[in-house]
Amino acid sequence: MPKPGNYRAGVPCWVVLTTPDTARAQAFYGALFDWEFVPTGRAEAVATRYGAQVAAVERARPTDPPAAWTTFLACPDPLRTAAAVRAAGGRLAREPYEVPEQGRAALAVDPLGARFGLWRAGTIDGAGLVDEPGAFAWNEHLSPDPDAARAFYRRVVGYSYDRPRAGHTLARVAGRPACSIGPSDPSSPSGPGAGPEGGARWLVHFATEDTDRAADRLRALGGAVVTGPAPGPFGRTALVRDDAGAEFVLVAVPARDSAAAA
Repeated sequence: MPKPGNYRAGVPCWVVLTTPDTARAQAFYGALFDWEFVPTGRAEAVATRYGAQVAAVERARPTDPPAAWTTFLACPDPLRTAAAVRAAGGRLAREPYEVPEQGRAALAVDPLGARFGLWRAGTIDGAGLVDEPGAFAWNEHLSPDPDAARAFYRRVVGYSYDRPRAGHTLARVAGRPACSIGPSDPSSPSGPGAGPEGGARWLVHFATEDTDRAADRLRALGGAVVTGPAPGPFGRTALVRDDAGAEFVLVAVPARDSAAAA
C-alpha cells in the first residue's frame, strides 16, 4: 500500500460507508476500531484514528446499496476517467461531483457489476493512515470473470498485472502493488460475488491486531462473521458484516508504535 499522501492514479486511496443510519454506524465502528468522528455535513462524517482520517460514513441515498463499503481509486481527472469508464463498458452511478472542502468524486459501476468510486484530492487526498490496526490495509476486486475485470481496469486506470496465482492477480501502478483481482467464491453465503448490483464487488480489508478478538467484538456489537477467522496469505482473516449488513474483511497485521503511526 502506498504511503498516505502519495496516492498514484488508480490506487485505492479512500473508503466510504453508505448506510441507512449514520449515528448507529458511528457507534458500531467507534467501538470496533476505536474510531472518532468529525462531522462534515448532515448525516456525514470522517472517521479518524490517532487524528488521521481513515474513512468516511454517509447516509445512503435512494440509489445506493442499503449498506455497503465503497472503494475509491485516486484519480487526477474524474471527468476524463468517467469517459474512460463508459468507453470500456462501465457506467456512471453518479456523475462527478464536488465534496465541499474535501475533493471531487464520482461513482462508477464496472461491466461486471462492481461499484467503485473515483477521487480527486482536495484537502483530503485519501486515507491518512493505512496498514495499521483500525485502518484499511488492502482492497480486492472479486467477480466470476477476473479476466474481464483485469481488461477493464487496465484500460481505465492503467493497471499492470503479475502472473495469476490460484486465479488471483496482483495489480500494480507504476510497478508498486495497488490491489488484487480474483474470482468470487460461489460457496459464499452471500452468493457468487455478492455484489449489490451483480456478480462482482470491491472488498475492503481493515487491519486489526487480533482477528479472532476483533471478530468476537464485532459479534457482541451486533455484527456477523460470514467466514473465518482462518489463515490467509497476508494474515489471519475473517469476512464479516456490520450490524447493518455491510461486508468487509478483518485481517491481522502487526501493531506499530501509535505515535509513529500518527
